[in-house]
Amino acid sequence: MRGAAPAAWCAVLLAWAATHLATGTPWPELGQWALAVGAGVLLPGFALVRAVRAAAAPLLEDLAWAAVAGCVVAMVGWALDVVLPWAPPPWLTGPVVAAALTAIPAARKRILAKPAPGWGLAANLGVAGSLLVAVAWMTTDYLRYNPLDPGAAGHGYYFDTTFQVAVVGELRHSLWPGYPLVSGDPYSYHWFLHAITAHLTTGTGVDPFDSMLRLVPTSVLPAVVLLSAVVARRVAGTPRAGAVCAALLTVTGATVATIWSTDGEAPLMIQGYWASSLTSEFGWLPTVAVAGLVLAVLRRSADDRAMPVWLLVPFVLLAAGAKSADLAVLLGGTVLALCALLVRRKWKVVWRAVAINVLLGGVLLIARFTLYGGGDYGLQIGLAGSIRALAGQLFPDAVQRSGSDLCLTLPHVPAVPFLAAAVLFLVPLAPRLAGFLPLLRRRPLDPAMWLFLGTLIAGLGAMLVFRQPGNSNYYFLVAAYPVGLIGSAWGISELRWGRAAWVGLAFGVACTLVIAWFVGANPPSTISGRLAPLAVLALAVIVLGALGFSRKRGTVLVVFALLGTGLLSTGLYLTQASTKPSYNRTVSQVGGTDLPVTRDELAAGRWLNEHAGPDDVLAVNRVCTQRAGETCTAKLYDMSAFAQRRVDVEGWAYAPRNLDSAWQSTEWYADQPFWDQPRLNEELTAFTSPSPALLDALRARGVHWLVADTRAPVNQKALDALAPRALTLPTMIIWRI
Repeated sequence: MRGAAPAAWCAVLLAWAATHLATGTPWPELGQWALAVGAGVLLPGFALVRAVRAAAAPLLEDLAWAAVAGCVVAMVGWALDVVLPWAPPPWLTGPVVAAALTAIPAARKRILAKPAPGWGLAANLGVAGSLLVAVAWMTTDYLRYNPLDPGAAGHGYYFDTTFQVAVVGELRHSLWPGYPLVSGDPYSYHWFLHAITAHLTTGTGVDPFDSMLRLVPTSVLPAVVLLSAVVARRVAGTPRAGAVCAALLTVTGATVATIWSTDGEAPLMIQGYWASSLTSEFGWLPTVAVAGLVLAVLRRSADDRAMPVWLLVPFVLLAAGAKSADLAVLLGGTVLALCALLVRRKWKVVWRAVAINVLLGGVLLIARFTLYGGGDYGLQIGLAGSIRALAGQLFPDAVQRSGSDLCLTLPHVPAVPFLAAAVLFLVPLAPRLAGFLPLLRRRPLDPAMWLFLGTLIAGLGAMLVFRQPGNSNYYFLVAAYPVGLIGSAWGISELRWGRAAWVGLAFGVACTLVIAWFVGANPPSTISGRLAPLAVLALAVIVLGALGFSRKRGTVLVVFALLGTGLLSTGLYLTQASTKPSYNRTVSQVGGTDLPVTRDELAAGRWLNEHAGPDDVLAVNRVCTQRAGETCTAKLYDMSAFAQRRVDVEGWAYAPRNLDSAWQSTEWYADQPFWDQPRLNEELTAFTSPSPALLDALRARGVHWLVADTRAPVNQKALDALAPRALTLPTMIIWRI
């Protein structure tokens, strides 16, 4: 049995690699990525964590903490890449850092020390099995729909993915990024993931598009699951909590009552945002790490000595630039933990809690006026705006129009549809949080419990208090959710498992299957019809708890019945049996005609990446993803992404000034016209009616390359008379000016 745990982890690694190879990642690139991550992140992170930690830990925990610590090292490596004339690749930077740490005698003794005993067979198999489930649904829902090669007919990729690739290109050439789709415009948003990815793809042969499309999301999620499991194990003092946490993140999904949707009306959280928002996924890593280290600083138990508390400040700084919502929701948890300490009069610990709150609040404030430029990225106060907007979508006949022409003005929502929308949004998220039931009963004033529950409350509260044109207020809850799951895993691990747990689990699964069978595949159209399945589930769980033979057994029955209701969600997500559309299958259009990404686009972009100067700006003849009449949806980011260069004007939808102005617009934020129409006209006219004066105007803005997609208007003869062709492909032409 000793070899069972290593065999399970080998199976995870082999499954991860096999799914990439089977879905289109070339094996040389996969090997180059593994080398870059292993040598550039895990190796120096491993050495750094061991060098500063007070007590030995199992090898599994060393690797989990190494993932986030290595990201700090990679940020340093990225800065060196930008400022040095020769960029040292990650497989050189990482070993140099590890060697420098090992050269210090005190650190060398810790780095080379024998690891502590492991977690045991059951916990290792539990975490590894959960990761295998994650690999399965990453493949089923994402990897198979997002090949690196778009094929002969082209392929549609999620807009946000190409935007992320464009930001990586900007970070390859700048220490302080601008908005890469509108040359010269500021970019005041989170970008640390893009800097790290720029470092890992510099000098390694890894394609930036492949990295952000497939390699980064599928690498970060296992790291998040593993680190969350490690923190849960230390919080609860038992490896069982780590296995439970891994299962909550990967196996148990949102509550499902029907098969017409994988998650009712609530977002999928972990299973949805891991790929649709790469910055959220990466933000989970330092957020979880900071939560664990804050607890270690406050509690100072024997279990906490195995956590690298000396890295708290670097991890807080990493979280500040990983995702703007991270420190905000964590601050909510630390404030409530401080309140619990004050109520319990733990004066010796209060000062440490105050210092932590000052640290988080201070870094958050500094980040707001540096990284985020003092702006709010379109964020405004809008109490319960998300629920009101959802009610308007679900029950259009039950709400009243606002009477305003502004796009973001909310309808007037009566109490019944408002509450119905709130239930449909919130209740499906509840199963994975069931572990707080025993914690609240047993530890009502435990500061550690309030750290995790408070972070979750802060995330939910901020989501309900604020609104954002692109619904980015949801990311407050998304940022907090894995931290909440750690607390829930703690509570579940303290229950006495036995027959009651299996009965509750089976009962929850049976309830969801029966309701799904009777409701069918079509969503009900009425409020009562939509709420009925959830009401039946809630009643069944309450009755089950009331029938428990004792209070403790009743709690076990309820908690595991709730977890059972979430298994069907993962099953539907895994098998894609739901009719809910996926965000991964979006194709840009012009005049109603699909314009997928083509091999020529990728080839032209990669050619420019090799031949264009680092400060060269591109001009393009396509700037919109859709055109309906005069409407331009400004979510086209392709050429900036594939060429890794700035564009004079391309997709401006995510520019800060565009989001800020959306509140006074009658158009959806992505359909707003460009704020400098003469500039855009010059760029587009240069392709249809070029003249020496127009090319001179573009050249004055730093443009050195005209990149034309022949599926859009372009006057080839006129341009050939004014500028030499640099590249000609069947559907792409590049001129140099």
